Amino acid sequence: MTHPPQSGGPVPGQQSFPGQSGPVYPPPPYQQYQDQQYRPPYPYPYPYPPQPPRRGARVLAWLGIGVVLLVVAAAVGGTAYLQVHRKRPTTPAYVVEQENWRKVADGLTRALAAKDEEAFVRPFAAGAVKDRQRLVFRNLLKVPWETARWEVSTSPLNGQLRVDFVHQVKDVDNLPIAEEYGWQVLPVGSGTEVITGVGAVKDHQGKSLDTGYYPAPWDVYDDLSVRVRDHLVAMADKGQEGELDRDVDVLARAAGDDLSAWRQFAPAPAGERRGAQGFFVVLEKNREVYNKLYQGDGKQDDSLEAGVNMPVVAADAPGRNGADGMTVGSSRIVMDTTDSRFTGSHWQEGVTDIGRHEMAHAIVATLLSERPTAAGKGQPHDWVAEGFAEFMALRGKDSLAREELADDLREVEFDGRLPGEEGEFYADTAEARSANYALSGDAVRYLAATYGEAKVFAFVAAHYAKPSGYAEELAAATGQSGDAFQTAWAEHVRAATSATKSKSKTKTDQKR
Repeated sequence: MTHPPQSGGPVPGQQSFPGQSGPVYPPPPYQQYQDQQYRPPYPYPYPYPPQPPRRGARVLAWLGIGVVLLVVAAAVGGTAYLQVHRKRPTTPAYVVEQENWRKVADGLTRALAAKDEEAFVRPFAAGAVKDRQRLVFRNLLKVPWETARWEVSTSPLNGQLRVDFVHQVKDVDNLPIAEEYGWQVLPVGSGTEVITGVGAVKDHQGKSLDTGYYPAPWDVYDDLSVRVRDHLVAMADKGQEGELDRDVDVLARAAGDDLSAWRQFAPAPAGERRGAQGFFVVLEKNREVYNKLYQGDGKQDDSLEAGVNMPVVAADAPGRNGADGMTVGSSRIVMDTTDSRFTGSHWQEGVTDIGRHEMAHAIVATLLSERPTAAGKGQPHDWVAEGFAEFMALRGKDSLAREELADDLREVEFDGRLPGEEGEFYADTAEARSANYALSGDAVRYLAATYGEAKVFAFVAAHYAKPSGYAEELAAATGQSGDAFQTAWAEHVRAATSATKSKSKTKTDQKR
């Protein structure tokens, strides 16, 4: 039976998502928001594949969590690239006001470093706003920061101010990233409590921008539970601490598996870009909260998605809001713990597979450099992105992978093409989507078996660094054109699945 993540209201005892209304930013000259929504750089999010019907003794089904781009994002979960252009006045009053707000932001930075709660909440309005920021402060103290600071790069307009929380999690983030807050403010010289509202940055239509990576777990939960392992920081709401404690060491082993393989076979870093050094994972059982984490007003629910990896653009990268490229500083992974991979009797296998899959997305996300266009150019091919993640999820389990593929192709006809090359990869039905994940994983596994694992890692690394060079990159790995590789792989699929089906039939006949 398929086990898609299920949506629902707040879990008993857990608060519903805090509804703090964020500021609505006016149209130019403050900010000009282009109406064109860009398709996210890796399908945002790269959804984790649906779990196929239970077959034989195998309780787990295909895993595949997607990559979302919190830095971007679509969906595969959806964030879009939004170009932001500001016309900044240069009058003395503007300069003075901006400098005053920088002092407020610096005060928050100093307060967190000093663990001074009263200093941190001082500029927030008494009542609900101050109370919520008190909880945010306590949550922030639990995270192992390499960097944590608030930055203001403009002055308020009509009582609205964008503030960046620039942060880097120790042993996880390659570079600092930024969560964008929209503050409702009073004139900075009007008193002490000058911040009257905190939320997402919003456009001139009042819609939260899904490129600001708000809200983070420290904004959502009243009491955040955090667990730290080598190259892993995992967290959940206090009410879900039991799940977190059960899963964290399994996820840590999955992290170690992926990082070990990457270090063994990946090519040397080119310039400053390198694979991720660690992973940031949020476990959540409330589907409403799951869909809102890092997604502003929230994304449309995809019942076939069990988890997602969202790449986040580096805070200090040149052209952060430009169109000439990008630098990804890290990723954020969110997993739905109501999925059968977490609830089944073989949950350790399920958590391992989904962990390896999502972390594989995260490892290569930091290699991205091309900003996707409206036409979808500039993002990795779906079969490469999801195939590599599936390859890593079931690495060392080739027989199981073949059995899963054969089962999937009993439900879906194989057309001989690499998934997503001439159609939608993230299909609406569980059977079709599961088959696409399985076929993609098999394509990468075939590449590894034929040309060696080092070729796989080099191909994937090169493709993420330059998605537009797909043909040349595949040729460098295989010595073949894309069409020739596809033809050879398709023959392999038909032969392998036929052999697997024959073995299965023989076993069945022997039992009779």
